Amino acid sequence: MRVKLGYLSGMVLAGLILSGCANQLPPPKPEAFNFEQVSKDPSAEVKKNLTVDYYGEGTKSTKKFVIGAFQVRFRNDLTGRFSVGASGNKSGASIEDTFYLTGENDAMFQKVTDDLYKQFVADLKQRGITTVGLASIKQYPEYQKNLKQELRSGFSNKLVATPISCAVCDDSPSGMHANGLNTLGGLTNNNSEYNIFSPSEVPALEYGLLSNNDDSDNVVLPRLLPINLIEAATHANLGVITVGFEVELMKFDREDRGSSIHMSHAPMVRTKLVAFKAFPPGAKIPFSLWGQPFDNGISVEPKYRGKKHTNLIAGMFNGEVFNKQWIEIDDGSVAVDAAGGVTPLADKFPAAFKKSTEPHLQMIMHVFDHQADYK
Repeated sequence: MRVKLGYLSGMVLAGLILSGCANQLPPPKPEAFNFEQVSKDPSAEVKKNLTVDYYGEGTKSTKKFVIGAFQVRFRNDLTGRFSVGASGNKSGASIEDTFYLTGENDAMFQKVTDDLYKQFVADLKQRGITTVGLASIKQYPEYQKNLKQELRSGFSNKLVATPISCAVCDDSPSGMHANGLNTLGGLTNNNSEYNIFSPSEVPALEYGLLSNNDDSDNVVLPRLLPINLIEAATHANLGVITVGFEVELMKFDREDRGSSIHMSHAPMVRTKLVAFKAFPPGAKIPFSLWGQPFDNGISVEPKYRGKKHTNLIAGMFNGEVFNKQWIEIDDGSVAVDAAGGVTPLADKFPAAFKKSTEPHLQMIMHVFDHQADYK
């Protein structure tokens, strides 16, 4: 894992200004999640945690899919950022409390990604679904059209996300103002660094369909159609599945106290389903006055924990949207030292990662089994 440099200046600045104020808040607690219930009957947790959209006839009777994307995005930029000033004064100075990842974690992150992919494929197989990798459709010209490169597993790049310390901001690159590795309309300006891991069968693909930006990503995110993959897979009568997860190893919280803002933080394993999408052969973007993103298929993404924004215009320009749903594990599998080094512990982290991602798979499979219920 690449070590984030320049963290000391942020810590010193935060320490000088806050003078211990952050310690006046208790560390953030994990979001409540009913692990026992989701293993018995995921329906209630699906309703609580996920937004499910069903288009046309879903995946119809499709029983064979190409896995067009499978990504696990580990956030390197472990920075809490907030403004200091009078309550509601957005012009205050920006203060950072910055931590950095220690150790060489790439092998461990690759292993948990591979294990998650194997379980995902096995869960689909239990449902009579056959899956194949991208190699099965690479020969078709649609696959290559506008493809810039196949990105190696573990590559580091910039994703757009609002500050993770913000209690009422969308802290995900899959938010309504962000388009994967580039912004839509320039409404979001805060960049965060991720390493994106994927299994060898499913390299991350960088297409240039929506932007001239070299960092566009239109394969994984919730309401974007992986049209190149669908058109190529249709030649082989294959449906297309794409799925992405996000991981953070630090949680921040903040509190307005009149003329000042205080912040606290805690290490923990946080995972979120960026999106799961499944399409039958030939799915496409329909003509629709209401902007329907595709004519057949299902799309699953995490819900917001509240209204998206208090006011449409304010939400667009101030980012006033609520965080999406995470599954969080606070079991000592991530450690932080006095200098701000964050270490996922090799003897504990894989189990915590599995515990937090297993419910995502259970809920995805429940939706896949009962997709017609979401018409």
